[in-house]
This record gives sequence, C-alpha cells and structure tokens, in this order.
Amino acid sequence: MLVGLPALAQQTAQEKQLFDELNADRKDAGLPPLEWDERLANAAREHSKLMADQNQLGHVLKGEPSVAERLAASGIRFNRSGENVGYDSNFNDMTDAWMHSPPHRENMLSPDYNVVGIGVAKTDDGIYFGTQDFAHALPQRTAQQAEDLVAQSFEELRKKSGPRVERIQDAAVQRVACAMAKTGKIEPKLAMALPDVHSTLVFSDSRPENLPDAAHSLARSNRFTKYAVGACFTGDQPDAPGGTFYVVMTFY
Repeated sequence: MLVGLPALAQQTAQEKQLFDELNADRKDAGLPPLEWDERLANAAREHSKLMADQNQLGHVLKGEPSVAERLAASGIRFNRSGENVGYDSNFNDMTDAWMHSPPHRENMLSPDYNVVGIGVAKTDDGIYFGTQDFAHALPQRTAQQAEDLVAQSFEELRKKSGPRVERIQDAAVQRVACAMAKTGKIEPKLAMALPDVHSTLVFSDSRPENLPDAAHSLARSNRFTKYAVGACFTGDQPDAPGGTFYVVMTFY
C-alpha cells in the first residue's frame, strides 16, 4: 500500500468512469488494479485542457516540458512513467479505442505501473480529450530512511559472507552524498578523501536498497571493521526526473 497519496476529492464522474474501465480491463488480464493519484490527475487535467484549448492531440504541445518532467513537477516520486492521450466525440468509446491501440493497451496493462491519474476536457464543439498518466510511484523517504535501507541490504549480504561489521555515523559522508546530488556526478574520489577511509561504494538509485554489484565483493571482504552510509535525494537530474538518491558508503 502506498502512503501519502492524495484523496479522490477532485475526481470527476468522467475520470472515475475511465479509471473504473481501466481497472476492469486490468482485472480481466489478471493484473492488480492501479491506485488513483491526485497529483498525476492534476497533471493529466492540465494536459487535456491544453489539448482541448488548442484542439490538438499530442504528448508535448508547444511550450510544454516532456511527459516525465510534467509528472515530476506534480511532486510524485517515481522511476517509471507513461502517458496515453486520445480524443473522441463519443466519450464512451475512449477506453475501447485505447485498448485497441497496441501502444496504449501496453500502458494500460503494464505490470510496471502502480498508480494513475486521469484528466478529461471537452471542447466547445463537443470533442472530448483524455489523458491517462501512469507511473510506478516510490515511497517518500527521508535521507535517514534511505541510509537505513542501504545498511539493511548490505548487512543481509554480509550475513552470507562474513562476520558483522559495525555501522558508524559520520556526517561528512552524508555531505559528500549531497555534494554529488547537487552536481549530478558520481565522484568516488570525494569519498576516498575522507579521513581513514579504506574503500568506498558510491552510486545513485531511486530505490537505494538496490545495491550495485560491487557491494557483493565488499560484503565478502575482511579488510575493514566499520562502515558508514550517507544518502541525499535530488529531483533535479534530467536522467531521473522522478527523483533519485545519491548514496555513499565508506569502509574503515
């Protein structure tokens, strides 16, 4: 269950119809339902209104950022996203039209998404424009929570390979992680420059508990007795518009 998702306070009858039809199709395909996300819905509403105002179908209209950038601006954290757009003079045909279009159907029946927001706008001459914005939403985590997840994953690896090592707190490690998050660059030399550091593991991931392969060899090493973890979140990197954590592990 995702936490912190806005309530359905603004969901319109038309949006609910498309949402219910979408989840009915997913159920028929043996897939779990998508949860409604009001942040994505607001992004979808704005895009549908823009399409209706310009009487133009498209994912990126003039003056608009990319789909992923629009969704990131809503405040949701995610590591996958997609969008369906469509128009029809008969609103009740919209879901069926999407389902009979392979790329739209692929989004609707993707197991990689867990949330959706839908927006509908109508032109003065009776044409409905609809937008479905999909994402794989991630929990909102603090830097401390991310660091704890990294430590848990590492200690699970360590259980299989050697004696437990002590985790220590070092504010300098977190500062290095934030310096990298600010520049968007992985810089192991910054971590190695810290006092008494023997080895480092530096990476970025939207799910910080997913340790890179190099963690396995470090978990098997007996050349250190202590380690520290620092993590810093950024939503400003173009290659990760839904946000990512920069993580630094130092070994002593």
